[in-house]
Amino acid sequence: MEDKELGKVYLIMGLGILGVSFSAVLIRSTDAPSTVIALYRMLITFLLFTPLVMKKGGIPLKKIGGKGIGLALLSGFFLALHFAAWIESLKHTTIASSTVLVSLQPLFTATLGYFLYKESLRRGQIVGMGIAILGSALIGLSDFIGDGGHFYGDVLAVMGGAFASVYVLLGRGLRKTLSNLDYVYLAYGSCSITLLTVNLLWQTPLTGYSGGDYLIFLGLAVFSTIGGHTVFNWALKYVEANKVSVALLGEPIGATILGFLILREVPTEAQLFSGLIILLGLYIFIKDSFRRKKATASLS
Repeated sequence: MEDKELGKVYLIMGLGILGVSFSAVLIRSTDAPSTVIALYRMLITFLLFTPLVMKKGGIPLKKIGGKGIGLALLSGFFLALHFAAWIESLKHTTIASSTVLVSLQPLFTATLGYFLYKESLRRGQIVGMGIAILGSALIGLSDFIGDGGHFYGDVLAVMGGAFASVYVLLGRGLRKTLSNLDYVYLAYGSCSITLLTVNLLWQTPLTGYSGGDYLIFLGLAVFSTIGGHTVFNWALKYVEANKVSVALLGEPIGATILGFLILREVPTEAQLFSGLIILLGLYIFIKDSFRRKKATASLS
């Protein structure tokens, strides 16, 4: 790929970082219940993908098979848990703490991969994990001492990262045989049904919100989900996966800056310091993870 074309890809990735960074700010701008925010975000995204699925003739369910469909639906279930936990965390802790803690997802994915699939961990990965965990402990400790409510939000954010790791692990296996559109359509549909069920069981009102709230739901679907996460999936066709993974670390930084500029939310010095430690650990972990994959590929 020529430098000019590659520059366009990086520019679009930058817009993707901005899109996902706006997610926390948009969520903090509405008083709607967390499960309702999550429902409308995913349901609108699902509906917007429907014309694309119909254009290509629908989902090849027979080809995917019962097991594949079941795993895709299970993946969507854990995606629903991720959004419910993380969005609720933003009601109890700062944008800076919530976004950086939910970014621990790669560490959970690696840990689950180690126990479930016997995937080994390199020394550099372990060092990165240790640094990130240290930063997480410092955030939790400072928030617990300073504000117990913030500590509860921190725990929810970490849970959101853990649930996301199961979603990623299931998707990683399914994407070997499913197209990205087929997979996300099934997962987003399952996610929407799960969140709808939760809201109905909890008797949470699904209507009656302000016009501004519905615009926020739409913005989360269009800018943060399609214009954010989908952009990174698209970029994998042109850019190495390690660069995309590192670019995703820009979300907590962008979200913190936007939170300050738009909501005047100033993180504490302890939160900033701990967050930087976490991002450093994640950077080391991600770089070493892909170094390992490259070395493995050269031996095969």
